Amino acid sequence: MRHSLLNKAILLITICLASVLFYSYSAKNYYIHGDALGYYLYLPSTFIYHNLKHTENLPQDKGINPGLIEDLKQSASHKTPIGYTLLQYTYGVALMESPFFFITHGYEKWFGKHPTGYSDPYNLMLIIASLTYAILGLFIVYKILRNYFTDTQSLLGVLLIFWATNMLWFSMFQGGMAHIPLFFLYASLMLLTIKLYRKPGAVLFFGVGFVAGLITIIRPVDILCLIIPLFYNVYNKNTLLQRIQFIKEYRYKMLLAIVAFFVPIVPQLLVWKELAGSYIFYSYGDQSFNWGHPKIIEGLFYFSNGWLPYAPVMVFAIVGIFIRHRRKEWVLTLFVLLPLYIYVIYCWYCYNYINGLGSRPMIHMYPLLAIPLCAFMSYLAGRKLYIKVAFATVCLFFVAMNIGYCIQKSLRILDSEQSNMAYNLEMLFKFRVNYNDLVVNDVAEWQPDTNKITRIAILGCELFDDSVSAHFVPFSSFGGKYAYHITDEEHSPHLKIKYNKEQFKDAKWLKCSGRFLNTSAPDYFKHLLVVSSGDKLWKAVRIENKIAYVANSSTREIAIEDYELITWGYVYFYIRVPHNLKDGDDIDLYVWNTGKRELYLDDLCMELYK
Repeated sequence: MRHSLLNKAILLITICLASVLFYSYSAKNYYIHGDALGYYLYLPSTFIYHNLKHTENLPQDKGINPGLIEDLKQSASHKTPIGYTLLQYTYGVALMESPFFFITHGYEKWFGKHPTGYSDPYNLMLIIASLTYAILGLFIVYKILRNYFTDTQSLLGVLLIFWATNMLWFSMFQGGMAHIPLFFLYASLMLLTIKLYRKPGAVLFFGVGFVAGLITIIRPVDILCLIIPLFYNVYNKNTLLQRIQFIKEYRYKMLLAIVAFFVPIVPQLLVWKELAGSYIFYSYGDQSFNWGHPKIIEGLFYFSNGWLPYAPVMVFAIVGIFIRHRRKEWVLTLFVLLPLYIYVIYCWYCYNYINGLGSRPMIHMYPLLAIPLCAFMSYLAGRKLYIKVAFATVCLFFVAMNIGYCIQKSLRILDSEQSNMAYNLEMLFKFRVNYNDLVVNDVAEWQPDTNKITRIAILGCELFDDSVSAHFVPFSSFGGKYAYHITDEEHSPHLKIKYNKEQFKDAKWLKCSGRFLNTSAPDYFKHLLVVSSGDKLWKAVRIENKIAYVANSSTREIAIEDYELITWGYVYFYIRVPHNLKDGDDIDLYVWNTGKRELYLDDLCMELYK
């Protein structure tokens, strides 16, 4: 008993220390935006502004961030069939956040501050809410694990889930998302299920139904959570027959669970009826599932927000699924729920789930995956010392790597949804980017050491010296030279060269370059310097952040999405010469103006190096 209390104290202390360690990042960098804003809007719209039918209508004189107001106006451009604004998200996360909201709002009003619902205390409140549910969820998972494993194994299991996966990011850096409350609810559902089959009382039937209903209304596809109470402790013919008998014996209490399931769902049905005219309404518009083409490999393994690259410790949990050791109660649940869940979430049109760190929905499965993770550790407990030391070393490396990812993302030098393996390895334990890092982030190729390569030939250059066209404008800083002026066209003129095997035979690198001046903030749409050759080659680099790096070369404290205005910058990158090109193939170099914004360019060049 004393040992168990010590482990719980260690769990709480380490999470509190983590909170202190990362407070400076989360507190000063976080603001309500994206999905978190969509979930949260129910609270200020209902209890402060009473504008749930038109959430975009916010007062201009309350000190609310103008950018937030503008975002809401843009998101309200699509109305329901009866003319109201309807939040894309359901109200479940707001319900989970409501205790923290009311405390914060009461504090702001009591001390005469700014109870706008969108000021810094409310931002911080979302982080506190997420961290609170993370701590509660971890304690519940620990309690579940103690049914099957030792104190130490259970403690290590929950600590690895927190420290070595993307749960750390969403617990403290990006509050307000649905995934940490869902982690807590899945853990609660598992614990209630265990208790229900030990002592099937009415309160437990109601609790299982209510929690499953709350999970479902927060994220409707997570209705799959019903597999947990249905399949728990079913692992052979006898236990299946026992389950059927259990359902028959407690059929009336099962009805109570069904009623409880709909209790948290009914309010959302009423909201849809009031704002959309129908009790059932699909609020995600043209965002949908592609059931015939799931992106399972990409979702699990790609560094562009895949699951395992940002939670590699879960590889041990996957291996643990196949270790038949003290987890027979969960074997069918694991083998049914996990594959089905993976299939469903990676059928979503945005399978890499932007706005976060790693594959966000898989966090919901961590309470369940904690069991095979600890099963794997239990298996290793009987192995030789050097195997256990190796495992501990790998786990510590994963923890350090995950902390590094969180710091990098908070510094805005890791954008995981657009990252790649080469960039992540290049930036491992680095907290400042250089020019080559920015290039690797775009082209997914390590850049050569320029001191060790030699130029073979200049394949071609477009100097834009023809002053006849209206696109050509003089620049005094160029000594009277002309530059090409892009406005709303999608592509610049192409620099084309023909591939010649004889000319390219000694070459290893193709260098592409140009000079550019950007005049407006890029937002999501960037200017890209592209080299392509049909379906055999396509590489592109973002122009704006390279100009920013050149312009800030004295400090070089820049982020991936930084940009510099009204400043000329030399942008270049190297790619390995493709081996699949044939004589006569065109190689094109051009600017892709994805946002159709103004840009000046000059001196597009392609060169060969060996």
